[in-house]
Amino acid sequence: MTSSPRPQPYRHRSHGRRGWAGLLGAASLLGSLLGATQPGTAHAQGNGAAATPQAGWSSWSFLRGNPTEANIEAQAAAMASTGLVAHGYTYVNIDDFYYLDPRTTVDAYGRWVVDAARFPHGMKAVADYVHGKGEKFGMYLTPGIPVAAYNQNTPIEGTPYHARDIVSDTAHYEKNYNFGDGAMYFIDYAKNPAAAQAFLDSWARLLASYDVDYLKMDGVGPNDTADVEHWSRALAGSGRTVHFQLSNSLDVNSGPAWKQYSNGWRVEDDIECYCSTLTTWNNVALRFDDLPAWVRYDSPGGWGDPDSVEVGNGSANGLTVDERRTQLTLWSISAAPLLLGTDLTRMDPTDLALLTNDEVLAVDRAGRPAHPVRQGAAQQTWWAYNEDGTYTVGLFNLAGSSARVAADWSDLGFTGAAAVRDLWSRTDLGTSTGSFTAAVPGHGARLLRVTPAAGHGTIGAPMVSRLSGRCVDSPQGTTYNTVQLTVWDCNGAPNQNVTYDPSSKALVLEGKCFDAYDNRTAAGTVVEIYDCNGGANQQWNRNADGTFTGVQSGRCLDVTGATNPNGTGLELWDCNGGANQRWTLG
Repeated sequence: MTSSPRPQPYRHRSHGRRGWAGLLGAASLLGSLLGATQPGTAHAQGNGAAATPQAGWSSWSFLRGNPTEANIEAQAAAMASTGLVAHGYTYVNIDDFYYLDPRTTVDAYGRWVVDAARFPHGMKAVADYVHGKGEKFGMYLTPGIPVAAYNQNTPIEGTPYHARDIVSDTAHYEKNYNFGDGAMYFIDYAKNPAAAQAFLDSWARLLASYDVDYLKMDGVGPNDTADVEHWSRALAGSGRTVHFQLSNSLDVNSGPAWKQYSNGWRVEDDIECYCSTLTTWNNVALRFDDLPAWVRYDSPGGWGDPDSVEVGNGSANGLTVDERRTQLTLWSISAAPLLLGTDLTRMDPTDLALLTNDEVLAVDRAGRPAHPVRQGAAQQTWWAYNEDGTYTVGLFNLAGSSARVAADWSDLGFTGAAAVRDLWSRTDLGTSTGSFTAAVPGHGARLLRVTPAAGHGTIGAPMVSRLSGRCVDSPQGTTYNTVQLTVWDCNGAPNQNVTYDPSSKALVLEGKCFDAYDNRTAAGTVVEIYDCNGGANQQWNRNADGTFTGVQSGRCLDVTGATNPNGTGLELWDCNGGANQRWTLG
């Protein structure tokens, strides 16, 4: 056994008869029941929000437990006056601590009550002010139903139902960071489904009456999938387009559900250090390990969120200038939300210049998330392929002292010469052949646009299914270990260029090997990408009939089901001569 055992990645599996003429497996049924398909191709939230990663400001980092009408409006005014709005920063989001204790206080229909001492004119007035600045307005909640609603058995607006119709367990509590345990009960969506949905519908209508454009649901865990699904429905019926954002440090194995029912998901705990500054370099650096696992789910409609951007107030943020540039580089090349956590009324000029570099912002808004060539190293090269044939490349030095960092064109999937542009300095750096190397300061970064010269070589070739005509594809270009390979419409991108080495019998895509999961040999074993290690579960015999058989298993490389639509996964299956087991390569 040459691949060490590792947790089973999230995937829907099929059973029963297989082959191009067989029935669709149970995976299709399970996918429809759960609202998800193969990893990386789950349907995006279809509410019209988050066509590109959102940008703006959120109250938690700077204001913490003290949001008020006055200080929220002051930040909204500063976002406009500093020119951030003109550069695409649009959201002003109120986080926690704006409401009264839900253990004791709810409105007539069991919903949170806005603290009038903090917001004397109410949320609608604040929203009107924010909208008047050309911005969008966001609010915050946690899942569940207030304990006070249950204790008072408040009616559910517009229905004959009451709070106790949707609660079964009063011994356990939903997460609520402000008031802690004892504030929110779990909603039992099976006890009275109509009543449960009606309660969330009424709350969504209340938010719509404030003219909310953005909702952050905090405290979401694996047990809250039903809350997310039903809140998604409620917001869709509210009469407004509401960006629906999930937090905190979500489980990547539930990625298909988060993608289907929301517009964004937190990939790590809070970036704040809860110390004398807003954050630290170590908290930023954690995201280099987190983001690659989520790339497969990023696409218009939903984006992975590494948390707030702590750039704006100079060294008071807890980061050096180089570290602040690095944070923005990583967030932008990852197509991550750019929600500022700093005090916009005290904007540092150097930071403002970083935040308004339109060439860097264009990388973020292009929505092409990057991935590292080698994860975990002190010096890392991240890259993404763009639809116009160019590449976005990030050179990162996570060490504390200056080091040289290289981008080898072969790692990006091409050979020859390429023109290089530095996006931070907005400078053309000339042409480099084979690679580009630069000195990068400690905790620093470079952000490049690389344009291969005409006639450049391409490494590998499409591997095309003879059933569907679709190409083997690494979802969203991810190179994260254990991601299942799929088929997708052929598009010439590097994440569809496969090489086969007859000597090692390895099939290689973006530097990773086709790998039978966990050395398993049974029919239905998922074929994933994994670090090449020469193991028998990464060796494939190429046969004259166009099939590839696993050396370890003797089974064929197979595409699930009868029709092979986009996103259908690869796996091992008994060789049967079907067209979904035959391939054209090179």
